[in-house]
Amino acid sequence: MSMLESERVKLATLQKKIAPALAEVDEEFRRITDGDSPLTREICDHIRQGRSKRFRPTLLLLAAQDGDTFPPAAITAAASVELVHTATLVHDDFIDEAVTRRGLPSVNDKFGPSAALIMGDYLYSKALHNLCTAGLGDAVELLARTTVHMSEAEMLQLEYRWDMDISEECYRQIIYQKTASLIENSCRIGVSFNPRLAGAVEAFGEFGKHVGLVFQITDDIFDYLGDERRLGKPTGQDWEEGRITLPLIAAWQRASGADRERIGRLAEQRDTTARAECWPEVKQFVLDAGGVDYAFHMARDFGEQAKDALGPLASGPQKDLLAVAVEYVINRLN
Repeated sequence: MSMLESERVKLATLQKKIAPALAEVDEEFRRITDGDSPLTREICDHIRQGRSKRFRPTLLLLAAQDGDTFPPAAITAAASVELVHTATLVHDDFIDEAVTRRGLPSVNDKFGPSAALIMGDYLYSKALHNLCTAGLGDAVELLARTTVHMSEAEMLQLEYRWDMDISEECYRQIIYQKTASLIENSCRIGVSFNPRLAGAVEAFGEFGKHVGLVFQITDDIFDYLGDERRLGKPTGQDWEEGRITLPLIAAWQRASGADRERIGRLAEQRDTTARAECWPEVKQFVLDAGGVDYAFHMARDFGEQAKDALGPLASGPQKDLLAVAVEYVINRLN
């Protein structure tokens, strides 16, 4: 069994331990997305066909777990977090004009860009309204703050689109706001339901933040090493659409004068078809310059920081399960 298969088994085992609670989250997600209009219901049915790993709800539930029980409010919050995550995917596909998501046609492709834009807004609104109805004001505040972070990250990505000189610091800010902030606040919300860990909210926030950074860095590495069939979306899209991510940032900073001149000329192109044609050359440049290796080492470092943040838990099955979640995110690259 490969390391990746081993970590998948561990994640499946992890989720099996909370399977009844995840089933409740799925049912709550279905209830929340049961829209009034026929088109809304059709689009929501299509979205639910895509297989989600439910990673964020899993972390929320693990943080909330006290013994074998989960408060009903944690189920509601977990479904709302998954709803916010789904909204980001719908909006991402609208922005990127993506044609597939999770191996299925994207909402943007199947129902049109207008429907995708409206549906993303609808899902965000439904998530926050659901939390308000449940009286979960603190969770509303955290998720509302997260949506602001994510919107700002999208604007930063637009501002630095095509820019080969984007700094590593700016990249980290973007991926924190775009991805890690939702995972961070999923953990914060989850542990807020756990009376045994009332003093560990900051620790769980740090854990979630670093897991989120690992998650986005490994996603960016997938654009260079991923299997399109397993990912359910094409590789090379970041380059084609002008998003400069950590593997390319690291390779560009290390490149010799001749390589910088050659890759710089390719980067000046804005036409996505032309950029797609030179993708193999750019990919090889990044691999040869050690950009992927650099990104992987950074992901591993953030993963260790995530585990270190669990110190307040000391030991026990909850800490072990959360550590498995970290290893799953890192080792899905192998």
